[in-house]
Amino acid sequence: MGRAQRSQKTKYFLIAVTKWLFNQGVGKSKHEMFQQSYEKDETRQTPYIHTYPTAARYEKIVANFGDFLTKEYGLKYLRDFINLTYDELYVCVDRYFEKEKEKQKSESTLKIHISALSKVLGTISPDFVKEYFTPINRSRWRDGVVKGDNDRYNNPDKVVENLKSINETAYIVSELQRLTGARVGDVKKIMIDEQNTRVFIQKSKGGRNRFVYYDRFRDDFERVKELKEKLDKVLEERRFSEIREQEYYNSLRKACRQAHEPYRGSHSFRYEWAQERYKVISQWNQEEQEQYYRRILEDRNLSKEDIEGKMKEVKEKNVIDVAIISEELGHSRIDISVHYLKIRRK
Repeated sequence: MGRAQRSQKTKYFLIAVTKWLFNQGVGKSKHEMFQQSYEKDETRQTPYIHTYPTAARYEKIVANFGDFLTKEYGLKYLRDFINLTYDELYVCVDRYFEKEKEKQKSESTLKIHISALSKVLGTISPDFVKEYFTPINRSRWRDGVVKGDNDRYNNPDKVVENLKSINETAYIVSELQRLTGARVGDVKKIMIDEQNTRVFIQKSKGGRNRFVYYDRFRDDFERVKELKEKLDKVLEERRFSEIREQEYYNSLRKACRQAHEPYRGSHSFRYEWAQERYKVISQWNQEEQEQYYRRILEDRNLSKEDIEGKMKEVKEKNVIDVAIISEELGHSRIDISVHYLKIRRK
């Protein structure tokens, strides 16, 4: 992506994507697209926009969303928007619908907003929409269904216990997510750094490397090593993408049904890890937190000036514990991470 594109305003980028979807869909049969979708995966969907009224409506919605991103989070330009992690983008979408509901928007209007953002954001980041535009989130955004327990499973142990009996490989993947905070697509990238007692995930979302440290979580580290060894043996014979698409999600849905839990997607395990990790780290004294955070920054090979600047910032805001979680999650913005944790605390 060139410099000119990166300096484009987010709002106009989203509008341009909407126009492209209409240009691709105009003149094509929506019914035929539905039929092709059903034959492929038994859904009735079209990736495009087929009528001018829908395109015009969607353009207004994404423009409104772009204005919201600028006003609420300072995400005026595309260069800022494209650097968001999926977690951070989810916080933005979630907050957007909170604001829209405060304006007393009707359920039918909110449904259209959901459809518009799902279509446009799904074109930009298909995995994001698949992971976050779940039935329970759509329902909550549409009609105000009360949030679940921090967007986590109420009884994750039961869900994972069920998963183990359904599909052993899916169970291994979920446990690795719970122990490392990895996105499901990053599980295969987990590398064990025995010497430094840490896990390394190369080029996670946004191309950023992630380190998760286990000096004070050694039992978890041993468990990660055990499970990763098992997964590696499976991957000698099968591709991870096949496991993910053909087994993992379906098995997780079945495990949720057996546990009488609404399906919240695999990212619930990432939330769980962040919340549980935060509970522990927030109890450390300031010196322990500062040492831990400084090590993270040094391992990112930042300059001494940048390290001291970040240390000063988090100490002034009294968010060292949140900054640690933010770094280990691979987030790029502490302000969104503060919100990310806050809206999921009990």
